Amino acid sequence: AGVMDAFSIAVSIGLQYGVPLETFVEKFTNLRFEPAGMTDDADIRMAQSMMDYIFRRLALDYLPFESRSAMALYTSSERARALETGEYTEDGVEDYENLEVTAPVAPVVVAPKPVSITIDSNQQFGSSTELMEALSGVKADAPLCMTCGVKMRMSGACYVCEGCGNTSGCS
Repeated sequence: AGVMDAFSIAVSIGLQYGVPLETFVEKFTNLRFEPAGMTDDADIRMAQSMMDYIFRRLALDYLPFESRSAMALYTSSERARALETGEYTEDGVEDYENLEVTAPVAPVVVAPKPVSITIDSNQQFGSSTELMEALSGVKADAPLCMTCGVKMRMSGACYVCEGCGNTSGCS
């Protein structure tokens, strides 16, 4: 506890004297030492060390999206949005300085498009887990990525992370 207190005081003084939080985050994330592993934090599923966790949490709480995006640090809601829409940012205006006032526009109602999924009718599914594996392409017992915590998918004989591109040791 004493070392952590001293370190937090040093970081606090650095921030007060103008060292950007981004600099601390870049230097102290991805440091690997024990204790490491899974966390209870939905935004940071895996931490490689206490320092890694602390500075990822500070980045998520205090850095703007653009800075975090450059370091590939996203909240759980941003990662979920990326899976649904392909983009981490919300649909909306990002340039608030050049906004102009316009007349209200009536919302456009679009009918939802039907989704079709083709499954081999000869294939038998013993459980809902097997069905979900067939639909998503991700095995239920696949390992979690050690970098970002996303469940990895099989790629040949290895696993690859769709979140950050990390592999399970294969080239």
